[in-house]
Amino acid sequence: MSMTDLAPFTFMHSTHRILYAPGALDRLAEEAEGAGAAKAFVLMDGFFIGGPLEERVATLLKPLAPVFHAVPQHEPDTDTVGAAAEALRESGADLVVAIGGGSALDTAKAARMLVSNPGPIEDIVGPMGRPMRPHPSLFACVPTTAGTGSEVSESAIVAKAGTDYKMVLRNPNMGARLAILDPELSVSAPAMVTASAGYDAVTHAVEAFTSNFASAMTDPFAESAMRLLARHLETAVTEPENLEARGACLVGAMQAGIAFNSANLGLAHAIAGALGALHHTPHGLANALGLPWTMTFNEPALGPKGPLLAEIFGGETAGHGLSRLRHAIALDLSLDREAEGADALDRIADGAAKSGQIKMNPRPADAAQIRVILEHMRTPTGGARPHLNL
Repeated sequence: MSMTDLAPFTFMHSTHRILYAPGALDRLAEEAEGAGAAKAFVLMDGFFIGGPLEERVATLLKPLAPVFHAVPQHEPDTDTVGAAAEALRESGADLVVAIGGGSALDTAKAARMLVSNPGPIEDIVGPMGRPMRPHPSLFACVPTTAGTGSEVSESAIVAKAGTDYKMVLRNPNMGARLAILDPELSVSAPAMVTASAGYDAVTHAVEAFTSNFASAMTDPFAESAMRLLARHLETAVTEPENLEARGACLVGAMQAGIAFNSANLGLAHAIAGALGALHHTPHGLANALGLPWTMTFNEPALGPKGPLLAEIFGGETAGHGLSRLRHAIALDLSLDREAEGADALDRIADGAAKSGQIKMNPRPADAAQIRVILEHMRTPTGGARPHLNL
């Protein structure tokens, strides 16, 4: 590519340091000391509270008298974020560590902003970014699943408790300054969690690569992420103690996070968002249900990236390769498990069509076209090449 071929772009990435290695968590104490931290606040997935991981972190941060806060194992909502913010405020901590899956990391990101920006959370909601005062703490994220890329993204999604409304918060001050990627921490994740989180990362990489906002900066991250995940995700699911596969998936998920932070996403995420809001479908599963079909829909608009995607995922087309991978990790499921009936599918299609991700998708899609895609999503592919009547 010559310089004259480069299209204008904006690239955003606020994470200052990324540490990757088996056992990298042990460097947390060194990082805290180097930052001159005096008090630690640790948000963890509730699953880990009372277990060996909490004990290990407590030992590492013992000089900082860490306060631990459990994050419920569901997507962040205003109640859980508010509780975390109050606990952080009371702790007076100057080191904030978030450990767990995307929900724990997003909760920590939003909670810090609520502390430094007092008032209703609605005041700082805005998918394209709102002004936010930074929180005066070193913020470290330690993912225990390879999926969301939240450790390197500048946004968080928070549901309004008791409703189907999901708010997007975005600002560079939300992002972690340090991400610690330790594949040893993901070994205990169940196969279904590894599969759904991993396919979420695949979706991030694929949609960032094919987004209308993709650029010369995001494409290399997205392509590397796709290659790592295509090669190693199935092994991570079937051989959970394989640290090479676990590490490759962690790095791939992180690279996908860097890519979509600037390139954004697409139609599969629009559908997943509606499925999550209306039927509480787990996010990674929702993406797995849709991605082979949405990329089949996008095929006419992919240009030279289509054959490259097919090559990376080992299929005749991009949709075929993604279908094969989905089937290999036992996510080749029917949409009927999550939503049944014409009325339900109509509502999902209408909700997806309103998503801001639609304008990032390489091929425009309206509610009627999405409704056809949803109908196809009812039938597992068996790993075969998807065909759409569109």
